[in-house]
Parts: sequence; structure tokens; C-alpha cells
Amino acid sequence: MLARGTVESTPVGTSSQSNESGGLTGAQRRDVALLAVFRGISFVGDGLAMVALYLRVAPLGHAWAVAALGIAAMAPVALLAPVAGHVVDRIRAKPLLIALGCAEAVVSVGLGYWHAIPTTIALVVVLNVSVSFSMPGYSALLPAIVGDEHVNRATGTLQATQGVAFILGPVLGGLLVGWTGQSVPLYLDAVSFALGTVGTALLHADRRPVAHEDEEDRRMTAGLRHVARDRVLAPVVLDFFVFLLALGMVNVAEVFFVIRTLHGTPLDYGALGAAFGAGTIVGSVLAGRQSHEIYPLVRRLMLMVVLAGLSVSGVSFVTDVGEIYPFMAIAGLAVGIVNVAAMTLFTLRTPEALRGRAFAAVNALTQSAQVGAFLLGGAALGLLAPRSVYRMGGLASLAAALIFGALALRAVSDHRVTSDVLE
Repeated sequence: MLARGTVESTPVGTSSQSNESGGLTGAQRRDVALLAVFRGISFVGDGLAMVALYLRVAPLGHAWAVAALGIAAMAPVALLAPVAGHVVDRIRAKPLLIALGCAEAVVSVGLGYWHAIPTTIALVVVLNVSVSFSMPGYSALLPAIVGDEHVNRATGTLQATQGVAFILGPVLGGLLVGWTGQSVPLYLDAVSFALGTVGTALLHADRRPVAHEDEEDRRMTAGLRHVARDRVLAPVVLDFFVFLLALGMVNVAEVFFVIRTLHGTPLDYGALGAAFGAGTIVGSVLAGRQSHEIYPLVRRLMLMVVLAGLSVSGVSFVTDVGEIYPFMAIAGLAVGIVNVAAMTLFTLRTPEALRGRAFAAVNALTQSAQVGAFLLGGAALGLLAPRSVYRMGGLASLAAALIFGALALRAVSDHRVTSDVLE
């Protein structure tokens, strides 16, 4: 059994503990604000780049190029997870993240300058090799800044900011590509990476590697092993994987459902993303204010997966585009709560020494589920109508929550499993 808090995570020059009143210190609040603002700017830049790159390859009519671009963005995160997590747990967070941010800015400049499709795909691979390290790096840094007792609220704040960025980025990207062409959005993405690096450098806190570990904790796959062996996290991971597969299948079917089945417009299709994104923002804020005890976290996570599944299933019964918006907003709210609850749960159930590797493993799971969702969604649309894909995705989410959620709640209710001890 492993107790939490085995790694030194004291911020540079200050204490990582909250103040005596139980809230965050001034330095901690400042660091959370810096992360929210500068990471939000970086995510807006990602949205600009995503639109520009897909509009670079899609008009050529080569389906292989579109698919290759998606795989180039996801595969490095999934394949490099063990190495990335191992590095994150071995190197101080700030120097590593600053170096990665600089590299990402340089690659984004290259994407804006070179337009050839093979070069574009190669640079996207390089960019996401760096992202495979920075994603778990920032995830593991947040608990070191605020402490485990405040990670729920801080995660809610960051997720809400990212939700705003995910709405603004693609919209601004579409406008900029129409006004200026494909290069300017990518140069602005490079600027966003540079600003993110500045924000990281301004952080007061840092996460330091552990001085002494046992043999088990030194392994590159220790984070994955921990998640697989934990009686709470293992079923939650399985539920999350099915949930992501289901949502990804629906995303593939969405454009066909809106445009062909319901005879909507491109504006109708774009507005659905905005409705979903607005829901995630509200859900993230609400989740950050809820209890961070283990049992309520797991119960809330599973209930929200059920709500999302019901909302997705409900879409399959609509007859007009306007009827979809409430379902998408509710689904977004549920997903926002799920994201915050899952991040908080993984933080509280994972020893500090393993968090980089554990978060890297979760990122690999997420990317693998998205790749699988593209494949399953394409296959399902070859056999079923888009309306049936929505129904199937919703029912799959419900089944996963009922099966794996019951296992996780049973493990939590066992007196041997508490929020302070990891089995």
C-alpha cells in the first residue's frame, strides 16, 4: 500500500500548503490564474491551427491526407506515453515545459511556412511528440501548485477556460483563413505557444522529481500499472474508454445527421459545437465547487456519463435541427463535470511520484479511444443511418456507466479503500 505525498512538490521559494483559513495562498491563486490565462491562449492557438491545417488538406480531395493528419496528431501521444510520463517524473516541471513550449512555437512557424502535405504531416508528428510530454507535465504540475485538497476547484477553473478557448479557436480560425489564408493562423499558434512559455516561466511553483523511490516506482510503466491495479481507477478507466469511443462515433456521424438527415446548414452544424462547448464551461465551473471526496467524485462521474448517454440517445429522436441544441448543451454540461471529476479522481488516487506517468497513460487512452472512434464511426455509418449511430453511442455510454460504475462504487464503499490510502 502506498501513501500519497512521496514526492517533494514544494514551490520554489514558498510553501505549497494552503493558508491557515483553508483557502489558497496569494501565490497559489496567482499561479492558477497564470495557468488559466496562458494555457487558454495556447488552446485558442490550437483551434486556429486545427482549422487551418484541415482546410489545407481537405480541399485537395485526398481522404488519406485528412486521415493521416488526424493520426499524426494523436499517435505520438498514445505511443510515447510511457517515455513521456517517465521523463515528466524525472525532470523539474518548469524547465521541461518551457523548453517544450519553445520547441512547439518553432514547429508551428514551420507549419506556417511550409505547405507541402508530406512536410505538414511530418511537422504535425514532431509537434505532437512535444505535446505528448507537455500534456502530462501540466497535469502533474497543477496538484503541486494548489495541493490535493484544492485540485478539484483549480481543475474546474482550468477546464472552464479551456472550454472558452475551444469555442473561440475554431471560429477565429475559420475567419482568419478566409481573410488571410492558412499561414497567419499557424503563426499566431506559434505566438500562443510562446506566450504559454512566458506564463510557465512566471509561475511561482514548480514540481520537483523524487529524491528516493523504491524499485517499483522507478519503472517506466509504473503509472500504467498503478492505474490497472487500483480498484477504483481501473473500472473508471474502462468506463471512460467506452464513453470516449461512443462520443467519438457520434462526432463522426454528426455532420451527416445535421446536413443530410435534418437538412441543416453549415451554420447549424457549427452552432452545435458552440452549444456543446458552452455546456462544458458551465459543467466545469459547477464541478469545481463540488465535494472532492472519493465516493461523491465517483458517483458524480458515473451519473454524468449516464446523463450524457441519455442526451446523445435523445438526439436520435429529433426531427428538426433546433431540437438538438438543448441535448447538446446538456451533454456538454455532463462532459464538463466528467472531465473535472476524472482529473480530480486520478490526482487523489495516484501517488505524487507516479502522476506524470499516470497522466501520460490516461492521455494515451484518450488518444487511442479517439482513433478507435474514427474507425468505428466510419464503419458504423457504412452499415447504419446517422440516427442509429447516435442511439448506439448513447446506449453504449449507459451500459458502460452501469457496469463499470457499479464496480468502482463498490470498491469505494469497501472500508479498505479510502481517499487517503492507495491499494
